[in-house]
Amino acid sequence: MRDDAKPRAEDAQHRTEDAQQRAEDAQHRATEFVKELYAAGDIDAGRLDASVTGILAATTEAELAEVVRVLPPPVVLTSADRRLTEPLEIHSGIGRLRLAGRWQVGKQTHVNADLGSITIDLSTAEFDDSVIDLHVYTGWGTITIIVPRGVRVQMIRHRGGLSSRLEPPVPGLPLIRLDLTTNIGRIRLRHPATSSRQRLPATRSRQRKGVPR
Repeated sequence: MRDDAKPRAEDAQHRTEDAQQRAEDAQHRATEFVKELYAAGDIDAGRLDASVTGILAATTEAELAEVVRVLPPPVVLTSADRRLTEPLEIHSGIGRLRLAGRWQVGKQTHVNADLGSITIDLSTAEFDDSVIDLHVYTGWGTITIIVPRGVRVQMIRHRGGLSSRLEPPVPGLPLIRLDLTTNIGRIRLRHPATSSRQRLPATRSRQRKGVPR
């Protein structure tokens, strides 16, 4: 056996173990998400049992996402008759800009500020689609994006120092694709302040544990 055969085999084993751990973590987060829905009265006991059974039976992330996708999402989806047919354009000149509360987020949303920090709070917003493309620009200032727990974020492009405190997402929940630019400033991604209703579990430790029921 070649000298490097054993390290390669160990690397392959570690990759397999890592993939298995990620799958278990995703199942765990999805299970806890379903429990949160039940605790809030968004689903009944029968749907809870069926969903947990489907989550534990899923062997791929795609199968897991299929189970989660039919459940009530952690964001409000705009009714079909109210969805915007054109990109949403929001422009501010000089000064701080904050978008928060029950505001409508277009499938394509562009937020621009000439000078000033921008805060975009998506925690109680209405989404026009389960996939949102959010483009944010400011010449000077911090860009802060507040993302509901469980929602997936994909960074398409960014300019400016980036710091993220986002937890891993739940497969099958809405996706936000970000294109963020600040010429002089920083970009911060975080979740809203924690409450018992909003909390979703972070990734578990590396210990091997079964998914709790």
